[in-house]
Amino acid sequence: MKIQFQGKEVDAVEVEVVNSSERWNEYQLADGKVLMFKPVLTAVYRVDSIKNPDGSTAYQFTATNVVRVK
Repeated sequence: MKIQFQGKEVDAVEVEVVNSSERWNEYQLADGKVLMFKPVLTAVYRVDSIKNPDGSTAYQFTATNVVRVK
């Protein structure tokens, strides 16, 4: 499949996530509320044609942010 990566259209392979651990980040607000936030991956793509500076394969992902206030 084609995706946008660093301003270019490149071939990529979607990689299935087989296990995840998505923990909440908590922020105490001045008004006494606690803001809870976590990013949740919705898709991961491997870009075999591009390497990172250390030589490893490049990946791109899409995510959504989940927010709760308690």
